[in-house]
Amino acid sequence: MNAYRAFASSSVVCVAAVLCLTSACSRPVLSPSGAQVAVTRNPPPPDCRPVAYLVGEGGGTFGGKFISNADLIEYATNDLRNKASERGANYVQSDPPTLGQGHGTTTTATLSGTAYHCSDL
Repeated sequence: MNAYRAFASSSVVCVAAVLCLTSACSRPVLSPSGAQVAVTRNPPPPDCRPVAYLVGEGGGTFGGKFISNADLIEYATNDLRNKASERGANYVQSDPPTLGQGHGTTTTATLSGTAYHCSDL
């Protein structure tokens, strides 16, 4: 009976640890309106007006190390596009992505840029 209690106790701890690691990691899904936002390093067309400087984030200190750098950047891009669409923007001139580290491994990605509303897009 003691072996069963030890197994059950360790199983609960493992499940709790996995839930903590995965819930602390930001994995934004691209919204339908965010999908309409163009993100590029290129300057905006002349008919665009600036809306805001925004920052998108993906990953997190806990759980981010289990996600590839490409996926972390994708999550940060999704977050940036979603935030831009919420502000009425449809174009973002982005800065290069920044990868952050925690405990010796890449755990986060940040993508910032100026959001614009362009009438011809």
